[in-house]
Amino acid sequence: METDINKVLRNVLSTGKVVIGGRQTRDAVKNGKAQVVVLASNCVTETVNEMKNVPVINFPGTGVDLGVACGKPFSIAALAVLEPGESEILSFRSKNV
Repeated sequence: METDINKVLRNVLSTGKVVIGGRQTRDAVKNGKAQVVVLASNCVTETVNEMKNVPVINFPGTGVDLGVACGKPFSIAALAVLEPGESEILSFRSKNV
């Protein structure tokens, strides 16, 4: 049975260490702290283009959908996972979910 990305995202947010937002995600990638990045389908091109040398998970929904999946009351265009905690987020790397 495949793991649901929404459950994995909530798990990583509660047990791991994550930064939310385009600017914070770009900084985490630039500093080599991001283990994996999750990008919403409507993430701005500038952010997408800066995701070099880091695994990317392309979330199928918009930023609003990603925010809901993460249990947040706001839109999330990008997030970087610094520590996965007890989640299985790293198994989703380089996949379109």
